[in-house]
This record gives sequence, structure tokens and C-alpha cells, in this order.
Amino acid sequence: MGRDLADHVRALAEDMHRLESSPQHLEAASRLVAEARGRLGDSVRLRWYEVSDEDLDDEGRSRLREEHREHSLYRGGHNPLAPPMTVTRETDAEGRQIVVGKLRTGRTREGPPGRLHGGFLAGLFDDVLSGSPGLVDAGPTVTARLEVRYRKATPVDADLRLEAWVEKQSGRRLIARARCLVAGEVTAEAEALFVSVTHRPDDRDQESRG
Repeated sequence: MGRDLADHVRALAEDMHRLESSPQHLEAASRLVAEARGRLGDSVRLRWYEVSDEDLDDEGRSRLREEHREHSLYRGGHNPLAPPMTVTRETDAEGRQIVVGKLRTGRTREGPPGRLHGGFLAGLFDDVLSGSPGLVDAGPTVTARLEVRYRKATPVDADLRLEAWVEKQSGRRLIARARCLVAGEVTAEAEALFVSVTHRPDDRDQESRG
């Protein structure tokens, strides 16, 4: 049910951008939204890293991690701020393993007229690229650098495909690259430097993305 509610909130945000509503309609909608918020209760959801390992068995730990993924900023189906983006692994035409993110953006993500906000696209790249160390079993990593090259305008109200792969790995350092495609055309490219960590990456840095 959390995903259904998040879908309705996402649709509400899109409608607020799309529709020219009268003050009376806005007032009525505000009352209904306030009522809906009051029905969510007041019990605070604990995130997986806020619970001591001693208080969890493997099943409980797995459940909390799944809940955390469902609330992530870019992929989380339960997070109304997420598009959400679907992330999978594929093999490209060259036979290499890649991480693939698919989503459709609306006008809530607009920057310049009719174009996707560049900062939002950078965040999408960061999220998809964060899955690339797993392609080579690099273990826990943190992002040390992210560079984005905007080649042409990325439109809103369009289906996006982001592809990420490992370019080079040396010791604790890993370089990954990614590209964003719309209807088969590359609109932006990115490169990220990841550094392996031996401790739990503050248990928030990398795991929080996906």
C-alpha cells in the first residue's frame, strides 16, 4: 500500500505543475491532503542503520534494508520524491556487464524550459554509477568524484535510459562511466571515481542509494 500512496502523491505533484487550479480547488485539495497526513499515524519508522545488530536476526535485517531501498531518493517506490527509477543489470553489445537505470521524468524535474534539471540528472548518474562497483565485487565504496558532461538537452516527459560500467580498477580506486540516452541518443555522460573502504561506509554513504 505504501507504493500506491507514493504513486498518488507523485501524481498529485505532477497535477500541481500541470493544472491551473482555482483558489477554491486548491483550498479543498489542501484540506484533503491535511486529512490524509493525519491518517498516517505518528509511529516513526526506524532505518536499518538505526537498529543495533544485536536486536536483529537475519530476516529482520533483510526486511529493514529492503524498506530502506524502497525509500531511496531515486529508486524508492515508497518515496514520492523518487521518479522512481528501475535499476537492473544487463550485458551490452560488447559483452560487458552494465548497470541500467530506466525512468520517465515529468515537469516536476524541469530546469530550463522543457528540459530536465541538470542537478537532478547528476543525481541520477550518481545513483546508477553507485551500482557499478558491484559488477566487479569491489566491496563497500564511497564516491570520491563525479563529473558530468551535458552533450545536449535532456527533455522532460521522456523515457530515460542510463547505462553504467566499470572502466578501470586499480587497488582501492575504481573508475566507472555512464551515459544517458533518450530514444537511443546520448544526451549526457558521466565519470565517477570510487574508493574502497574497509569499514562500514558510515553505513549511510553508499547503502543509502540503493
